[in-house]
Amino acid sequence: MDLMNEQYKRINTLTGKPFEPGFKDENGRYFLRYLNKHGNDGYYLEEWKKDFDSFLNKAVELNISYDSDQQ
Repeated sequence: MDLMNEQYKRINTLTGKPFEPGFKDENGRYFLRYLNKHGNDGYYLEEWKKDFDSFLNKAVELNISYDSDQQ
């Protein structure tokens, strides 16, 4: 269950919704999760991984489900 407040999650401009685990950005990084800590801009900090292997290892370790069909 996600207990984080949606209003503090940065919005993915491609979908209009908060980022989801497994989303690949234009630089090839994979979104893993929002951290329960606010940055200077008021949004939750985000954890991104540099490649799919790094993402997959951490997602398995943290038991994070993801959609493998995302960009």
